[in-house]
Amino acid sequence: MDHPSERMLSVSLKGALRWSATVLVLAAGAIHLWLYFDYFHRVHVVGVLFLVNAAFALVAGLALLFSGRPWALLAGIAYSAGTLVGFFFSVYHGLFGYVESLRGPWQEAAGGVELAALALLAPLLASALVPAARRQSLRQTTRAKPP
Repeated sequence: MDHPSERMLSVSLKGALRWSATVLVLAAGAIHLWLYFDYFHRVHVVGVLFLVNAAFALVAGLALLFSGRPWALLAGIAYSAGTLVGFFFSVYHGLFGYVESLRGPWQEAAGGVELAALALLAPLLASALVPAARRQSLRQTTRAKPP
């Protein structure tokens, strides 16, 4: 990637992926906020967790919006993965006396959004953690040498 246009493409692709992941994290938080007001405000303790979920989504989303650093990417991954772990725990073991159902329109919407965010954030984090020198070394060894 020696040519400036290749670098710009890489930067713009990473920016587009990060922006998309930001939207997905914020959408998952919005779903949880809506679900709180729709029903979960009636469920002891779990309702408050839906508000905490929405608040953490806002924090992680803003971190992703303003920074592509590994800590911001980790915040988005922690939010998405943590929400999925909490959901599955609630389905199979219950959470504070509330047992969630695995299937349903909102479960599938939130789960799909969180999985999509993870699918975008994981390669971005991997890319951010690979040092630039290592990437350059890999490019030189994989590039075909002219005869």
